[in-house]
Amino acid sequence: MKNILCRKGNLIVFIVLYLNILWADGQQSDYFLDNRRYSFIQYDSNLIRFPASKAGLERVYLSIDSIIARGKGKVEILHIGGSHIQTDIYTHLFRKRIQSMSPDMNGGRGLIFPYRLARTNSPLNFSVDYEGNWVYCKNTRRQRSCRLGITGYSVTTNDSVAKITIDINKDNSVHYTFNSIRIFHDPTSYQLSIKIYDTVIYGSYYDSLGYTLFYLDDFYDVFELEICRDTINDSFMLQGISFYNDGPGVVYNSVGVNGAMLDSYLKSELYKKHLKALDPELVIFSIGTNDAYTRHFDKEKFRKEYMQLLDSTLAVVPGADIIITIPNDSYLYKRYVNHNTEKMREIIYHLAYKYHCGIWDFYSIMGGLNSVKAWYSLNLMKYDKIHFNRNGYLLKGELFFSAFLKGWEKHLTDTQAEFSEND
Repeated sequence: MKNILCRKGNLIVFIVLYLNILWADGQQSDYFLDNRRYSFIQYDSNLIRFPASKAGLERVYLSIDSIIARGKGKVEILHIGGSHIQTDIYTHLFRKRIQSMSPDMNGGRGLIFPYRLARTNSPLNFSVDYEGNWVYCKNTRRQRSCRLGITGYSVTTNDSVAKITIDINKDNSVHYTFNSIRIFHDPTSYQLSIKIYDTVIYGSYYDSLGYTLFYLDDFYDVFELEICRDTINDSFMLQGISFYNDGPGVVYNSVGVNGAMLDSYLKSELYKKHLKALDPELVIFSIGTNDAYTRHFDKEKFRKEYMQLLDSTLAVVPGADIIITIPNDSYLYKRYVNHNTEKMREIIYHLAYKYHCGIWDFYSIMGGLNSVKAWYSLNLMKYDKIHFNRNGYLLKGELFFSAFLKGWEKHLTDTQAEFSEND
């Protein structure tokens, strides 16, 4: 028994040393410490807190330990939100940071939506080309005839033949390859095929999970999806595409919809089905900016809708950890200080205690009420004083990953101490 503990203890020591090297490397670049030049940021508060639980993200951190030390395991993370997430700047930075920590950490690109087909802004880290006529729909529309899932978007075509080509490697700092693809869509008589070079591959549809699955004989980073109509009176509705590899690592899925509020996702009929398909170990909610953008904020409505979203999520993935990020400080109509985020913050803390969730209190970390003024004056926010520019989002991403890493460091220190006591 003692030998087993020693071997496990050695693994923990290895990871702790690795983490120290990671911190040291970061402190020599634009990583953590260089960002301390911003006096208004509350760096000491930059933690992921669990008001009602001491376990924190223990299960997630243990899975990461296994990946780094043994090269085994897969961690699926799902991050859901509004326009701050649709841009995929700070979430992509987190994705790159965590997937670059060791050779076995890149578990695949995960879920994306081809936003270009919906004529809206798209992340710059992948590219999309297409043929055919497509009509888009999103979960912020009050009246719609489409069926939506976890991405909050869909695009539909009635053409006899349509094509979508995706290159998932427009950002060369992390290289993604895949040997399986999931095409999320409604049941249809359309025939789907994947074309890679001169090879055509057909998949199998899984109605209970809402996707067609394609297995490939090798690893690729570009593919073409061809959709062919078998009957005249039919349409094809696409709701998302995910990319996986067979190796270990972390898969960081981020999905966002410009203008989305809590009830936007509550009205997504396929939310539970797609959530089951992803089966995340960690779910992160970054929703509330648009709920707070009003002169008449309804606290009870916000509380009720967040509870509905949490209940709906935990009904499908009861073992998942959940983090709620508190929205950033912002202005109403570009000129009025917005007090609604403070009210929202109070509600989120109560919900985190009730549901044993984690909180990343970005509102307080960025400086609290009217701190948006300081961010804007230093060219970190856009003129609307709601959204950040690229530099601002990158700073936000560094802060979020730093908070995640601090929790992991504490987990490793506590685990090492436990093994030392048993030795």
